[in-house]
Amino acid sequence: ETRLCHVRKVPTFDGYGFNLHAEKGKPGQYIGKVDAGSPAEAAGLRRGDRILEVNAQSIAGESHKQVVARIKQRPDDA
Repeated sequence: ETRLCHVRKVPTFDGYGFNLHAEKGKPGQYIGKVDAGSPAEAAGLRRGDRILEVNAQSIAGESHKQVVARIKQRPDDA
């Protein structure tokens, strides 16, 4: 099931509270650990979720480095 999760940084938490990784043999980028009490948890991100878009732009075919850079383009909002 596809879900839209809007993750916003908050002043009381350092960062978004998730890590991003690739899975062997699968295309794309996935959510790894989601920190308890984080903006990512509040937005509904779950371990194993595949990221399809960042900031309303498809990340199909982008490398891990490119996806991280796209997330950092808008420092308070992904």
